[in-house]
Amino acid sequence: MVSFAPRTIDQIQAGFTAGVSPVQVVEECVRRIAETNHKTRAMILVEAEEALAEAKIADAEIRSGRRRGPLHGIPIAVKDVIDVRGWPTTAGSKLFEGHVAEKDADCVARLREAGAIIIGKTNLHELTVGGHGNPWFGKVVNPLNPERGTGGTSSGSAAAVAAGYCVAAIATDTGGSNRSPAAATGLVGYKPARGAVSNAGALPTAPTFDAIGPIAVTVRDAWFVYSAMRGNPDSKLREVELSGLKIGVCPDLNNADVDPAVGSAQRTWLEAAASAGATIKVLHFAQSDEVKEAGKAILMYEFALKYAPLINAHPEKVGEAVRNFVSEGLSIGEDGYRSALAYRADVMSHFQQMIGSVDVLASPVAPGLAPRLSDEMTRVGADWVPYGTAGGSFRRWANFFDVASIAIPLPIAGDLPASIQIAALSSNEEALFSAAQALSHLS
Repeated sequence: MVSFAPRTIDQIQAGFTAGVSPVQVVEECVRRIAETNHKTRAMILVEAEEALAEAKIADAEIRSGRRRGPLHGIPIAVKDVIDVRGWPTTAGSKLFEGHVAEKDADCVARLREAGAIIIGKTNLHELTVGGHGNPWFGKVVNPLNPERGTGGTSSGSAAAVAAGYCVAAIATDTGGSNRSPAAATGLVGYKPARGAVSNAGALPTAPTFDAIGPIAVTVRDAWFVYSAMRGNPDSKLREVELSGLKIGVCPDLNNADVDPAVGSAQRTWLEAAASAGATIKVLHFAQSDEVKEAGKAILMYEFALKYAPLINAHPEKVGEAVRNFVSEGLSIGEDGYRSALAYRADVMSHFQQMIGSVDVLASPVAPGLAPRLSDEMTRVGADWVPYGTAGGSFRRWANFFDVASIAIPLPIAGDLPASIQIAALSSNEEALFSAAQALSHLS
């Protein structure tokens, strides 16, 4: 276990006001990386000298009264599918060996404009599809418990925040990749609507579903990072009352069992929301199995179509899991892919009507707690089930229907956190964040 007491962005900024330097904050992150990254394998690239140089500039600006906003002087890590100028972008693979980014991805450039300090690149499932056992950079270990993993595919990003290697991280979510590891590490993970944050400068997984979002300690921190990536670093989060909030729950959507510990934590949370004045409404959705299969077909085929030529030319540069994923993806064929897209278009309005009948939809992020490191299985009652592939039932629907979804931790006994995701139509994402902020304070 990595011992670390996280601080929020507000707390760190208060420290800057009191005389703490961004240099000290970055030095603390670098020290923790040096001491424990060999255990967690969260970071695959750390540019300490560059980060410290940027911290000195931030310190001088802050001391002179030229504050750029809440991210000024805040160290942030980047999932290694997103370009940072002058650094390699590996996607956790050997496939792009030797590639060095010529410029920052749009989202990174906007973070820099907001004063953020990019401290390094984080580990991930190879090419975002290769499973938790990355053959080149190793399995990411959960900082909360060394016998547990983090899920993925943004495994290193969540572990880096949980271990204190950075204050927040940015990563991609195509089928739950931000929400899954955030749930396993007790953090907040956000998937915005596709295109809400520019994907320019990020390697794609499946363009129909790809989205870039933050992983952070609190909802408010996630809002700061997300707003900055959209070019609005000073955007304020509105406070809302829970009284009158309509929360939907839809067991049909997952159509799968959850562990009693997860179910109990979520029931307690919903009861607390109801006690605070929220209304709980049970929703129904009969097409969950079809959505799961169509979403899988779209994701796998788009990935295979993009990367098969390069992988076939250099099969030795990717692991077996990636090669198998591409082979299965290609077997779907163009007709199968087009059929899945047509089904998505047909069912979209029905789902939007359902979720639009409430303010937010609350749903499990995963069937169980953080997965075992050895095999990425999670306990559900007396059984052990795959944590990663459960994304098809528990997380990918948010990408399929292009809704905004944020995972928040829930109070639970023990060292492994529980989590719930709160979703809303993408047009209501500011209201979603405000509701999530209020709901995150329930106990």
